[in-house]
Amino acid sequence: DDPPRDRRHARVAAGAGEELAPAGDGPAHFSRTPAALAIPFRAAPAPTDLGPLWDAIHCPTLVLRGADSDLLSAATAAAMAARGPKPRVVTFQGVGHAPMLLSQEQVGPVCQFLRAEA
Repeated sequence: DDPPRDRRHARVAAGAGEELAPAGDGPAHFSRTPAALAIPFRAAPAPTDLGPLWDAIHCPTLVLRGADSDLLSAATAAAMAARGPKPRVVTFQGVGHAPMLLSQEQVGPVCQFLRAEA
């Protein structure tokens, strides 16, 4: 069954542990990365070292992450910022893995980055 879209409702999705929360005046949203999304990554073999590919990037780069991400930790983002293209890292509080870029708070840093690099 689909989660309620009325912002007055919240629920915990059966078996996955993600919480559907009100989103101000907009539709309900997941308050953190749904736990079920991380399962394939945990079960997969050790990832290939992507460091050499990251280090080969030579253009301005922006990394966006949610503070509640189960996939991109603060430590990994910091390590990414220290090498390769040495990106600017922006972390959004109260957001799961991938910020949706639906609010000015999230769109603003992207616009600022693009204007600075133009």
